[in-house]
Amino acid sequence: MEEKVQAQIIEIIEQLTKRKITTKNRKRENVTARAVYAKLAKDLLPGITLAKIAAPINRHHATTIHLFKMIENHLHRDNYYINLYKKASTIINNDVIHSGGINKMSYLESLEESIIRLSNALIDKNKEVQELRSAPPKYSEFEKIPEELFQTFIETRLEPFLKLNS
Repeated sequence: MEEKVQAQIIEIIEQLTKRKITTKNRKRENVTARAVYAKLAKDLLPGITLAKIAAPINRHHATTIHLFKMIENHLHRDNYYINLYKKASTIINNDVIHSGGINKMSYLESLEESIIRLSNALIDKNKEVQELRSAPPKYSEFEKIPEELFQTFIETRLEPFLKLNS
């Protein structure tokens, strides 16, 4: 059953991206498609091993680990990843799950875990924002900076600086 579901996921991803994800190339679109495939495979088949996820796309388990790290980062910021994941999830929900291709309960449980994890991350981020907003008055000038510029500064300047000094 795992192989059938994986083949369906691959087919859906390839139709959406118009790219073969089983080929050996490292173009961004192909890597993105593979990452979305890996995430969906893990969501739909919670007990599946990394090697079994990697096999249909002609990769190794280490590549799958990298894909998971990459997609977790990009699913919070990159619209291309977000849109592809949402479109593929919708198609899978309509076609694969309702046709009885997978166990609905395990899929719903994995979705519930993802929602809880993302909700907790959002709560943590909101707490960080509140702490920054309740900073001493000498930092009040930061509130005048537009949110987008402030976020760009954090991502492009502050985070790399902190990584270098840790």
